[in-house]
Amino acid sequence: MKITSTRMEEEVDASVMVPISPLSIVLTGVSVVLRFISIIINWSLAYDYWLEGSYRYTAWTIGSILLPMVMTSAIYTNVLSASNSDQRGMYSTVVLSYLFRDGYALHYALEYSKAQTQGHKELEIRYYQQMLREECDVGFIRLFDSFLESAPQKILQLVILMRSSKKLTYYRLLAFLIYFVSIAWCIQAYNRSNRLVQLDKYDIAAKGRFVQFLFLLCLTVSRTLCIAYMASLYPLETLGVCILHVCFCGTVVFVLDSPAIAKSRMLNYIYCLTFGVVYIFIFTPVKDGPTKYKYTSYLTFCLLQNIIVCVLYIALYFSIAIIALYVCGIILTIYYYLYCHPSILCP
Repeated sequence: MKITSTRMEEEVDASVMVPISPLSIVLTGVSVVLRFISIIINWSLAYDYWLEGSYRYTAWTIGSILLPMVMTSAIYTNVLSASNSDQRGMYSTVVLSYLFRDGYALHYALEYSKAQTQGHKELEIRYYQQMLREECDVGFIRLFDSFLESAPQKILQLVILMRSSKKLTYYRLLAFLIYFVSIAWCIQAYNRSNRLVQLDKYDIAAKGRFVQFLFLLCLTVSRTLCIAYMASLYPLETLGVCILHVCFCGTVVFVLDSPAIAKSRMLNYIYCLTFGVVYIFIFTPVKDGPTKYKYTSYLTFCLLQNIIVCVLYIALYFSIAIIALYVCGIILTIYYYLYCHPSILCP
């Protein structure tokens, strides 16, 4: 979308803009706060382990913070460079974007709302365009935030809790709650940004975003509990199975979807493997297109995995929770696509 000076072109640009509701701005603000809180919790847990003399747990926790932080910051910097958006300086790009991943998107959304209220059409289009660009830049990074930072961290903390004599304090309970909420929120935000940057698609309504958040929460909590429980019993074996899952799903994506984001087939395959990591927990499409059968195949495959593992290895009370959450997530997914999907509400 290009900003122009003529009135006709402004009207054309304005006609394809999807209105940004106050609730959407509030939800973006919530995502900013959630990310910052989760970072504080991660470091405070590491400090807590250090005070208790659990230096091995301290090292694991810090390592699971620093490694993803470096990787996601490097990826984000490269994304900005590739999109010619890196005009903020290295400090703000690496540090501020790490602490407040959606901060710039929130800023542009607020400025857009302000310009809309004042009736300043040119500024309205300008800030809308900047918000779209920012959403495009951070959209893919949200997956890394979720599955390189939040997911390993919460699995690690669950395993520490299960394998040690540490009690589930209110603070640790809050930490797990923030972990689970933030990962579902990140994926929901990623899915929305994917639609938002495609001007031929309608935005997801607030109700749809909420239902999507709920089914993502149920599915990811179920998978995380299952993996964490197994990792507390058989850590190396669980890691091996997860690697096989990543390779299998990554290969399927490479063969069926054939994404071409790089000239090298090897780089494209590595890109697919990153989605294989995502598919340990949840399905999200690599490219635009029908997803009905992909969702059906993936959810069935993972449900069978959960059932087999629960029957063979996991205690009954834990098994009931894991399977019930996953089934609930599937039901909410079906409800979303039947009643809340933008293609249903805005045919």
